[in-house]
Amino acid sequence: MNATLFYNAEVVTMDDHAPHTDAVLVRCGRVEALGAEATAKAGDIANRCDMRGACIVPGFTESHIHYFDWALALKRLMLDKAECLEDVLDAVAAESAKPERDWVIGYGWYEGDWPQARIFTKRDLDAVCPDKPAILWRADLHLAVANSAALAAAGISRGTPQPAMGRIDMDENGEPTGVLRDWGINPVRELALASLTDTEIDEAFADAQSELHRYGITAVHDLRLMGGIEAGAALAAWQRLRHSGRMRLRSWCCMAGEHLEYAIRLGLRTGLGDEWLRMGHFKVYSDGSMGAKTAWVLDPYCEASGGGAGLPMFAMDEIGRMLRLAHECGNSLTIHAIGDRAVRDLAALLAEAESCAPSQRFAPDRIEHMQMVRTEDLHRYAALAPGCVAVSVQPSHLVLDMDMIDGEFGDLGRFTYPFASLLRAGLTLAFGSDCPVTHFDPLRGMHAAITRNVPGCEAEPWHSHECITAEEALRAYTMGPAASCGLAEEQGSITPGKLADFAVLSKNPLDIPAAELPDVRVLKTIVAGEVVHAAPENG
Repeated sequence: MNATLFYNAEVVTMDDHAPHTDAVLVRCGRVEALGAEATAKAGDIANRCDMRGACIVPGFTESHIHYFDWALALKRLMLDKAECLEDVLDAVAAESAKPERDWVIGYGWYEGDWPQARIFTKRDLDAVCPDKPAILWRADLHLAVANSAALAAAGISRGTPQPAMGRIDMDENGEPTGVLRDWGINPVRELALASLTDTEIDEAFADAQSELHRYGITAVHDLRLMGGIEAGAALAAWQRLRHSGRMRLRSWCCMAGEHLEYAIRLGLRTGLGDEWLRMGHFKVYSDGSMGAKTAWVLDPYCEASGGGAGLPMFAMDEIGRMLRLAHECGNSLTIHAIGDRAVRDLAALLAEAESCAPSQRFAPDRIEHMQMVRTEDLHRYAALAPGCVAVSVQPSHLVLDMDMIDGEFGDLGRFTYPFASLLRAGLTLAFGSDCPVTHFDPLRGMHAAITRNVPGCEAEPWHSHECITAEEALRAYTMGPAASCGLAEEQGSITPGKLADFAVLSKNPLDIPAAELPDVRVLKTIVAGEVVHAAPENG
C-alpha cells in the first residue's frame, strides 16, 4: 500500500484549519490523514516511523536559487571561502592544471572582506592561467572577471562597443581589464557554457539535490541570470533528471523573458509540467543591484560611490508590453526590481496589466527582491487585486547589506527590506537566498528576517519596525512560495491531499528564541513520503 505513519511528533502543519497535530499518515507520496485519524487509518498495514518528539514542518522551498550555476560551481570552483586574492589564484591554478578542463569556471568570490579589498583583473588571472580561458563570477553574479584567453575567444577587445545593459571595463589605454558587468558578461558566458557536456551538467544537477536536502529543502524556484543564456540547458537538464527517475526535488524552472514570445508561439505556458517539474515564470530585469550601484533609485548614491541613481535595464515600456502579452496568453512574469524607482514604476505597470484581456493563468506575477520601497508605493501595491502579484525576497541579503545601505542612503535605509510592511500591504512573501550569492540555509534566513541582524546581535535589530514573527518567516518558506507559483493546493502545508514533503527538526522553530534558530538541526528531510536525508544520530 506504500503507506507510512509518522507518529510521536510535534507537527506544525502551516494549515490554519489544523495548525498542530502529532501524527501524519502518508500514502503514495501524499498526506492522507492527520492525528488520531491518521493512526486509525494506518492500522496494521502502514510502516511506522517513531519521530521521538521531533518537530515536523512542511518542507522548505528555496524561492530564488540559480540552480544551474550553483550546481555547476559545486563541480568546478566554488570560491566563497576565499579569504584573499591569493586563495582565488591558487584555486584557479589548480583547476587550470587539470587536463580535462577546457575552461576554468568559478563562482562566489567576494573581495569586501579581503585584506586588500580590490577587484582583480585579467592580469591577475593571466599570471596563473595563461593558456586556458577562465571566467570567475563575483558573489552577486552581476560582475565577473575573465582572463585574456576568454576575452579573445569572445572577441572582446579595445574596439568592442559597450553593451546596452552592461559594461566592459576599460583601462586608461582603452584596453579591456577583464572586469565585465551585467550583460557585458554574456559573450564570455555563452562560450563557457558551451564547453560543458550534458553528462557534466546532469551529474551536477543530480548531486546538488543532496546538499539542499541537508537543510530541509524539498523544492526550488530556479531563476535565470541576465540574458537567460542557460535557460534551455537548465530546463533540458531538469527534464533529463525527471525522466531518469533520480529527481528528489520539486523544481519550478523559470525561463528568460527574452524567450517569452517564442515560447508563446510554441504553445508553452507558465505552470506546464507535473508535481516534480514545472515551467515557471518568465524573468525580466528592471534594474541592477545595490552593490554594483546599478539598482535604479530615487535618491542618488553617496558621492564617495560616484553618485548617480542607477539605471533601468529593460525599458519600462517594454516590461509593460511583456506584462500585457503574458496576461493575454496565460503566462506570468517575474521581474527583478531592487531600487525604489524601479519598484515605483512597476506598480503602475502592474495596475495597467490588470485591465488587459483576461486569461486563465496558473500563477500570479512576481517581483524578485523588491529591496527598497517607499511608503506611498506600498499603498499602490496594496491597491492591486488580491493575489495578482507575489514578492520573492532574500532575508540573508539584509545582513550583508546593512552597512552598505547605511553608508549609501543613511536614514533612507528604513525603506529597505520592508518585510513587515509588505505583509501589511497584503502581499505574499516567498523567501529564498539568491544562491550562490548567499547560503540557502532556511533557518538562518528565518533568523535574519525575525531579528534583522547577525547571530549574537538579536537585541539590536536594524530598522526594527520591519521585524516579522517566526510564524510569518516559516510561512514565507512554505506556504508563501507555493502561493507565489499557483501551487497552494499542492505544496506548502501538511494537509490531507497535498504532497508529503517535510523537514524534521530538532526543535520547533516557533517555540524557541530567535537566537537559537541557526543551531536547530535538520534531522530528516522527506520528499514524497520517502526519507532523502537523515542526519547522523550523534551529529
